[in-house]
Amino acid sequence: MMGLVLAGLLAASLAPTVPAALQARLSKLLPAAAEVGAGPAGRPRFYSSDLFQYLNGGAEAFHNYDLVAMVHQEYRVRGTEITVDIFDMGDGLNAFGVYSAERSPDYRFVSIGSEGHLSESTLSFFQGPFYVKLSAFSQQEKAAPVLESFAQAISRRIGPDKSLPVFLAWFPEQRLVARSQKYIKRAPLGHGFLAPAYLASYRFDGKEAVLVLSEAPNLADARQRLERLRSHFRETGKVVPAPRDGPGVCRGVNQLEGEWLFVLCRRYLVILTNPPAHPAGFLKDMLARAPE
Repeated sequence: MMGLVLAGLLAASLAPTVPAALQARLSKLLPAAAEVGAGPAGRPRFYSSDLFQYLNGGAEAFHNYDLVAMVHQEYRVRGTEITVDIFDMGDGLNAFGVYSAERSPDYRFVSIGSEGHLSESTLSFFQGPFYVKLSAFSQQEKAAPVLESFAQAISRRIGPDKSLPVFLAWFPEQRLVARSQKYIKRAPLGHGFLAPAYLASYRFDGKEAVLVLSEAPNLADARQRLERLRSHFRETGKVVPAPRDGPGVCRGVNQLEGEWLFVLCRRYLVILTNPPAHPAGFLKDMLARAPE
């Protein structure tokens, strides 16, 4: 028994502590009773690197986007139990990254925060550096109106800025699968050396292709990424120049990943997986949009 007690005390002493200033910042985003018609049930709980204690099996997704801290608070509004989770991701791009990893183009989207989506029992949105997840349980009432009320209250507390990530404007709109854009901070397309990267899905003749911008810190690093990708396809399949698809374009093929086109554009490596039969015009449009 004494051993178990000591083990518990040791675990508690090693558990990370969210600084008081950060706790205060997150607490200010929680709705007040006057805004949502109910006060909190119990005290808020805060997590950072120990998020696994709350999200067993789901914490890694947040740590992959450099979670700063989060606050968890429960409420009860008449017959509905509401759970509020607010994640401070450090900046807007990380918040969008987590949000986009959990959304699907066929969701029901709502104008809350920078963008949000709603079901009968959940509502998620991102705004500024924050990603917000709300869930509800009710045996009698429809929970969606209550979720929207909570979400709007939190959004107001975050502030007026509801801007979207600038990279969304880099992707051509024609044939774009709506709301398919993602920001991948670790191992896009399964390759760590391509991180970070921006992705979007496109449809060509009933097939889906993925357009990727692998962002390097400088031109030299971008060239290294290009050479590593060439080497990868040489080792796993084949890689050949594809001048018909554009200047400097390479075509790589292997059994596992299929066919990729890739080309260097300043400090970006542009990749198109599962390309259409005639991709030259599409790639030209993408290269013209790529940032300096």
